[in-house]
Amino acid sequence: MKKTLLFYLSFITVFVITEGCHSSSGIYKNDNKNRIYTGQLSDSTFFSLKKVLSTSANSTLKDTIIIKYDYNNETCWKILDQSADSHIMGFVTRHQDRVKGTLAARQDISVFEFREPGNNLNKIKKWNNSILIDSTRQVFNMLFRERSTCGSSIIIMPDRKFVFIRSDSHSDVLDLTKTQIEALLNKK
Repeated sequence: MKKTLLFYLSFITVFVITEGCHSSSGIYKNDNKNRIYTGQLSDSTFFSLKKVLSTSANSTLKDTIIIKYDYNNETCWKILDQSADSHIMGFVTRHQDRVKGTLAARQDISVFEFREPGNNLNKIKKWNNSILIDSTRQVFNMLFRERSTCGSSIIIMPDRKFVFIRSDSHSDVLDLTKTQIEALLNKK
């Protein structure tokens, strides 16, 4: 009887500790039907967002807005953190070049990368000086309150319609074509 009771108490203790330490961020795999969703921003949210982005970037916004948002206390790139610094910086540089290439190829878009304030970030995010720190958490509160492992992205069209991608570790949002965006927005 004592062994059975001890077993159950041990099981309950392990379960409580495991659940208590579990991240509140979900990970959405590519085949998860909830990974990508669409909608339309309200006029007030769209206006407020454009104001924050104009101030953050100190530049004029283009017709279409792309935002990648990463969270503090993230574990998405923890294995890469164990690599040599030069290897990690190669990833950072290639990503920055990819964003520049996207901006050059698609003249009507603005691309923003934000991260939540804090210092518990993977090196690939911490060392990328093109990522803006959302120190007031305005962007977080407007669009990215629902955390997802590996960050999230959104592309917002001029008519306020958007495509939102959860767990967008590789910034897939940058690769969406006009046809793909239209198909996602028209999907019922």
